[in-house]
Amino acid sequence: MRLVEQVQTGLTGLLDHPFRTFLTMLGIIFGVGAVIAMVSIGAGAEREALEELKKFGDSSIRISSVEIQGERLAEALKKQARGLRMTDVAFLASACPFIELAVPEKIDEYGFYVANTKPLVKIVGVGDGFLAASRFEVERGRFFTDEEQANAAMVTVLGAGVASEVFGPVEPVGQVVQIERVRFKVIGVMKPQGAGSGKLAIKRRDHDRDVYIPVKSSLQRLERWPVEDKDLYHEINSVWVEVRPGYDLLAARDRIAAMLKRRHSEVDDFEIQVPLEILQQSQKTQNLFNLVMALIAGISLLVGGIGIMNIMLASVNERTREIGVRRALGASKRDIVVQFLVEATLISVLGGLIGIFAGVAISWLIALYTGWTTAIPLSSVLIAFFVSISVGIIFGSFPAAKASTLDPVKALRYE
Repeated sequence: MRLVEQVQTGLTGLLDHPFRTFLTMLGIIFGVGAVIAMVSIGAGAEREALEELKKFGDSSIRISSVEIQGERLAEALKKQARGLRMTDVAFLASACPFIELAVPEKIDEYGFYVANTKPLVKIVGVGDGFLAASRFEVERGRFFTDEEQANAAMVTVLGAGVASEVFGPVEPVGQVVQIERVRFKVIGVMKPQGAGSGKLAIKRRDHDRDVYIPVKSSLQRLERWPVEDKDLYHEINSVWVEVRPGYDLLAARDRIAAMLKRRHSEVDDFEIQVPLEILQQSQKTQNLFNLVMALIAGISLLVGGIGIMNIMLASVNERTREIGVRRALGASKRDIVVQFLVEATLISVLGGLIGIFAGVAISWLIALYTGWTTAIPLSSVLIAFFVSISVGIIFGSFPAAKASTLDPVKALRYE
């Protein structure tokens, strides 16, 4: 019997019992769907984490202030600790030859006024080298010069969201805005950045809502009201450190931590994060998740394979007389084996195709309702599909072999 005829015969046999065939395919459907959904989530998470890492850089370290208050604050002041300060930045830049850049960042919620509006923004004082450390870019105008940084100039660069909200179609560059009681001239607008996805477990605000000024302008031109001890403890919020190429990031982190702890009288008022290290930890967690999901998918495929074997054994028993007739009419053992293998493979192929659509649908729903990024590599679809076919062939082999060994005479007498 030709292969086409065997396929047609197999489809007819499966369609004679559609509900039973569908139940048999469920294990394959779940297994393939789980594999594709798992891979899509993992690939999407990895892609988003890598995009996040690009924004931080693979040679960067972030030193952030840690708020302390109450008894901890009193104890720190007793030890004459003064929190994260500009002098720490200067010290690190001079004492650590492996540091290429050390950029201070001071974030406040000063009043920001344009005409009669007061949009909610973050006033961010930044030091020299901010663009290089942050990987941000200016879309219009320019950023601060060294002279403007040194002289605490009253100039500002707006985040893309702020510029769009307060100026609309009007060109922001050259306009004047007011921060508290001080007037600042807009000299530039940043390219859109957006909020961080959090895949690297590093807090990132919506940078499009930032208003940038020289860090000395923030320290010398503006005042914070009301002022409490905890507000005065830290002079700056964070320091972005760029490590020279070739130097070990973790070794740099440990040296910086030891130096700052001595300067801060052993007070834990700062934390250090290495984005590359966090990415590696995230990937380990993702690999563990993938392993668990792979086991679940494997169990589903195993159950699907057992289902195929059971249904094919039942089919052999039901079609014993048919097998006897075919053998009497000249069909060889090979023809019988191929016939039942074709039917088992058809079940796995149909289950695999439905599983692919199910996996794609699940990935789409996850992206739609959770906001997660998903990506479906073609390789994962092909692997899942060919594994499902292999399951059908492997678990269909025993029933096919059993069918081929039936005695034609006994088969013809079977009731």
